[in-house]
Parts: sequence; C-alpha cells; structure tokens
Amino acid sequence: MTTLTQLQPQAVWYWFEQLCAIPRPTFHEQALGHFLMQQAEARGLSAEQDARGNVRIHKVATAGMADRAPVAIQAHMDMVAQKAPDSLHDFARDPIHTRIDNGWVSAEQTTLGADNGIGLAMGLAVLFEADMSHPDLTLIVTVEEEVGMGGAMALSPSWLTMPYLINLDSEEEGRLFIGCAGGRDVNFTLPLRWQAAEGAACCVRVEGLQGGHSGADIHQGLGNANVLLARLLASVYEVAPFALADLAGGELRNVITREAAATIMLPENQAAPIVAATAAVLQAELAHTEPNLHISVQAVDTPLQAASLADTRRVLDGLLCLPNGVLRMSDVFAGVVETSSSVGVVKTNAEGVQIHCLMRSLLASPKDALGQRIEALARLAGATVRFDADYPGWAPNADSPLLQQAKVVFERHFGQAPSLDIIHAGLECGLLSGKAPHLDMVSFGPTITGAHSPKERVNIASVAKNWAVLLDLLQHIPKA
Repeated sequence: MTTLTQLQPQAVWYWFEQLCAIPRPTFHEQALGHFLMQQAEARGLSAEQDARGNVRIHKVATAGMADRAPVAIQAHMDMVAQKAPDSLHDFARDPIHTRIDNGWVSAEQTTLGADNGIGLAMGLAVLFEADMSHPDLTLIVTVEEEVGMGGAMALSPSWLTMPYLINLDSEEEGRLFIGCAGGRDVNFTLPLRWQAAEGAACCVRVEGLQGGHSGADIHQGLGNANVLLARLLASVYEVAPFALADLAGGELRNVITREAAATIMLPENQAAPIVAATAAVLQAELAHTEPNLHISVQAVDTPLQAASLADTRRVLDGLLCLPNGVLRMSDVFAGVVETSSSVGVVKTNAEGVQIHCLMRSLLASPKDALGQRIEALARLAGATVRFDADYPGWAPNADSPLLQQAKVVFERHFGQAPSLDIIHAGLECGLLSGKAPHLDMVSFGPTITGAHSPKERVNIASVAKNWAVLLDLLQHIPKA
C-alpha cells in the first residue's frame, strides 16, 4: 500500500490510511466500529455505539470556543465494494491498496472508499488530533449508508440534540449542498418455468462500461449494461427466438451497471451476426460516453436448464420496459434531476429473474407515481414487486444560519461564492432532518470522481482545501 502520510494535510491522510487498512464494505463494518470506539476511549473521549453499529463520539469545546453552539460532523463508515473483472480482491478481508498518481489518490483495481472515507477521516482528525480548535463537537458515524441507509434509519433522535450538523459526504469541490433526493428500493421478481435445456448455447456479454453512482451520475448518459444487454437479446430474439438459460448483471442497486452477460440456447454462429449489427448501433450511440464498450458472443457448454420461449419473451419485454435513467428534471432548480431510476442488479435463480432497482426523487409524489408505474408493469409481466428502504429527501433552507456562515467561509477559501446545489443522491441529511427537524445542516467535500466504480479517485489538493474550509467553519460556528 502507498504511504499516504507523505501527503498534506497529514492528519487527514493518516486517518484515511487507517480506514483503508480495515475492510468495511456495507454490512461488514464491525471491525471499523470497534476500532473507532477503541481510539476514542484511548483519548478519554465519551463514545457510544448503538445496536445497529452506529458510533457517536463527543469532545468538549476547546479553549476559547465554549460560547459557540454545539455542532456535529456526520459521515458513514461503509464503502461500495466494486472491483475490476480480473481483480482477486476480497473486500471482506483485504485492505484497500492505494496509489498516488498525478495529484490523485486511487486504489488498485477496486473502489477506493474515499466515498465516504475521506469525510470520515476529516472528522477523526478534528476529534483525535490535539491541536484542533472547535466548539462542543460530536462525530456521528453511521453504518449501511450505501445499501438503504439502515444506520441512519436506526439512529436515535437523542443523538441529534445539537443545533448544527456538517455532513461530509459530498464529492465536488466548491459546492455547498443544501438538499438531496429521497430514494426507494425496487425488488422485482419474474417467475420462470425452468425446463431441460437442449442444443447448442452461447454467451452474450456486455463489458467495458464506466459505471458510476446511480444518482449523482445518472444525468451523464452512461451506459447501463443490463439495459444494453436487454436490447441486444431482444434484437436476437426477433430474428431467432431462443430460450434464456442464465442472466447476470450488476452487484449493487446504487451502481450504474458496468457488465452483464446472458447464456442463451442458440448456436454462436446464428447469434453472432445479429449481435454484431446491434452492437454497432449501441457503440455509435454511446461513442462519446462509453468509448470502451465491448460486446461479444462466445460458444459455451449446454446448461442443464433454460426457460421456455414464452417466458424468455416476458423477461426481455419486462427489462425493456423498466424505467431507467433520468425521468424528469426539476421545474424549480435549474439543471437538477428531479426523478430517476436505475436498473442495478439482474440475476436468474431457481425462482426466476430477480431485478433490483433504485428510484430517486426530490419529491415524494413523483416517487409514488413511479412506484405505481412499476407495479403496473409487474402486473402486465406476471411478476411481483416489493418496495423497501424508503428514505426522504432533504428540503433546502435558504435562510439557514449555518449556510450563511458557510458561504462566507467558502468565499474566503475559494475566492468566489460557492455553488448552492441539490444533489440527486441520497444523503443521510434527509433521514436526520426527519428525526430532528430543528437541525440546520450543510454538506460539502473534496472532489471525488468515479465513485462506486474501480476508477474512484480523490483529488489531493481538493482534500487540503476542504480541510481548511472545515476547520474555518468550525471556528466560526454561530454563537450559542
């Protein structure tokens, strides 16, 4: 692993390096939670961990700061686990191997975990380093943010008595986020009647896509491998109907799917010319956003079972009809996505096809309307659908005292007023505001690109700038 403590600010990079050494994919945060509790107790700080695994660490105001209002710094400890196809990395056991390249920190063939590790490292540096000036301060670290925000949902309102909260889970330098979209998971089950497979088979594969965050990157026109594969298979079926034997694409519902593959009961020489024709169309459509899109057909051994022709048609029709991408832009906030959906995971199993999507919206009613639309599709397709992990959006407050102070601090460090934005992604601020409506919140962070993909990286200079902003803002929190 590259030694990150050669970088500045050293305190932040020291703690980020500690985080990279501890495996922390979603639902596997126990070791990190234990580490945080140990570190807090070793410094004599008040710390507690709830039944879900969330950690709360408190530190009294430093000298000269007792007249300032109490504030919380909030981040999450889990990371998205994505790796390159040829990577042998085990996210549950292996540390993240980092590298420094031309002003950026990234990982070797995996996600880096700067989302949200770099924000957490900043919070730890404030609390655990001796020479930091701050008001009465609480660090709130949640679990399971990347899959349904389970930690924030379970968080006790008693942890949120302070008037101000700074969320460090944003990824674009110079922007202050003052609102976010809400979300809801979609679990779509399409039953199949499996029967013995006969004849030759081939595998149609889509790969080479960039992937990315299914909320923050949804407007960029990136290719979704599940959607592209459905188009390819439908084009083949129209010419040469086949039985579907296997379908697999994606691992997480909040990631724009990079790879997908299907085994179909059709000889390679019959499928290949049709796939090639449709592949040329898709590559032309996505030439700008997905220059490395690769589509292939390869003969494979005959599988044990396959679906009927009629069931195969139902699967393809269902995938073609599932909403994916930007569905509506905001009428109030220019350039902001209001409502979207992403087809994140598609897998066959003994029951049939399981499809997991994540819908997002700034407003509750469009999210409900999208749910109705998906329920209608399920009825037409003979499928069942279940919704869960619903979380609210975070409504912006233009009159926020914390926002006014943050704007002054940003202008001092960036030389211009910050962009005030609403992110089309789920920040825990939405759930926290529902538990504690009095909370005055802002969110910011350094520049991170490629989040939720093996291309994730964080800009070193941006970390230094945002660290300076955080320290300055803490020193200028409004008086109690």
